[in-house]
Amino acid sequence: MNRFTQKLITSPPLSLIFKTPWIGIYPSWAAALAAIPPDNRVGYDQEETKAVFSRVPTTRVRSADYPILLHLRNLLQPGMRLVDLGGNIGMAYYTALKYYPLPEPLEWVICDVEAVTETGKGVAVREGEKSKALRFVNRLEDAGHCDIFFSSGTLQFLEEPLPALLKKLPELPRKLLINRIPVWDRKAIATIHDIGFCICPYCIFNHADWVKSVEELGYELVDDWPCPESTFSIRFRPDLRLNSYHGFYFSRIS
Repeated sequence: MNRFTQKLITSPPLSLIFKTPWIGIYPSWAAALAAIPPDNRVGYDQEETKAVFSRVPTTRVRSADYPILLHLRNLLQPGMRLVDLGGNIGMAYYTALKYYPLPEPLEWVICDVEAVTETGKGVAVREGEKSKALRFVNRLEDAGHCDIFFSSGTLQFLEEPLPALLKKLPELPRKLLINRIPVWDRKAIATIHDIGFCICPYCIFNHADWVKSVEELGYELVDDWPCPESTFSIRFRPDLRLNSYHGFYFSRIS
């Protein structure tokens, strides 16, 4: 490949066709998983994950974090437990501490795969007193009572929908904060996300259907916002592009 061709396919708009890490269109998460060749490493529970997350800055802030920071500041009260699904090393927790003191006592439970929680525990030791409110589990069933359920950039990687995940908790949380998920007005689909050191099935949700599924549990939508730093397009299908992910705040009414 000559230098001109290489530059051409790595620059927009052709980079959206040739370089995007999302590959294929499937009717479900399970169908996408079945399409992954058996010699690939599937999911984040890999040794390489530890190296990746151990280097992640604990206070990296993106524009879509600010609505979450605002709502957390207004919602968190002493004695609460927040369950952070897919919370990796506790980035949201450390980011919040960058802007304001968190109430005490507080328990911030990270639920993630084992490779990630092991790394998070190591980072917590490194951070010392700052990490005192963090706890790590590998199953939602082990998280305990939940006042606020939080998840950012995770639900699209999971086969189980949010209502099924919430039912694994002892009771439904009063508040839900969901950030950075891909929702659009098209039909829901699944695809395959090539992360590099691993590969994962990946869901794109229908916006109206996803919100309705949460409301049917007895929640009302309080706030929502775009996440413009997160975008999506399927390789060789530039027509299937999402220019912004989305965030949501729900409050339980029944």
